[in-house]
Amino acid sequence: MPQRRPSSAELKSLYRTTGSVPAVAAALGVAYETARQWLLEAGVKLKAKGRPSVRAASLDQPTLIERYAGGESIASIGHDLGVSPTTVRNRLLDAGVPLRPRPGWPH
Repeated sequence: MPQRRPSSAELKSLYRTTGSVPAVAAALGVAYETARQWLLEAGVKLKAKGRPSVRAASLDQPTLIERYAGGESIASIGHDLGVSPTTVRNRLLDAGVPLRPRPGWPH
């Protein structure tokens, strides 16, 4: 039997109460993507994925660019600065830096 789609007000309340798409999906007994789509269609502003890094706020973009342009890997920069490689990668992309191909990957 198909799951009844909750009203926009119910979805907003459930998201506010549970705080995440996976929790909403579990509460409604639907797949993650179904819950996500229902929330978006209800006008719910979803939180960004991942955990905010305390150190990410203090990253110096010119330094990241300089280190990456100097040949350091995204992973080593992130490790050295105490942030995830994804944070470094996103900051470089936001700055318009073209990323090097990854070794061993078809390009």
